[in-house]
Amino acid sequence: MARYWWQCSSCGERPAWLSVCHSRSIAAFIWDELAPSGWDQRLLRRRCKCNRRSLRITYRFRRGDPERVSIKHIVGLGPDGDYLPMLWETFRHSSPRTHWIDFKYQRGRNPWGLTKRLVLKKTQLARLLRTYEYATDLVIVPLPNHGSRGRAEARRST
Repeated sequence: MARYWWQCSSCGERPAWLSVCHSRSIAAFIWDELAPSGWDQRLLRRRCKCNRRSLRITYRFRRGDPERVSIKHIVGLGPDGDYLPMLWETFRHSSPRTHWIDFKYQRGRNPWGLTKRLVLKKTQLARLLRTYEYATDLVIVPLPNHGSRGRAEARRST
């Protein structure tokens, strides 16, 4: 299981987890703070003692890998009972301009699913992408501009 911590991407400061948020773990933070807030993305970027808003949840990409990954955005569907599928947008500290999309899930406050594959129905994926767009005001997949008629519209009309 990955270990998560808060780290400033500007000065490198690593404050104690509980000095930044009220939850004892990443799974509890998602379940108890982030999801109930309606996926308020401001909770993922805190002010550091260096006075910059660059304190983010960080983890190692793989066990033993020196590469650090920080979380830019997290959005999810539900929870539906104790099941919570999520989309995480992350960046590696070695290449912060390149953003990665990772699909994760958790069951209740259990972090086990955060390291497992997530399989979604197409409708769930569409809802997750819309939730991301709503929470972040960003579009992952812009609609192509095919002039006045798109491919789907052209197929329907034939």
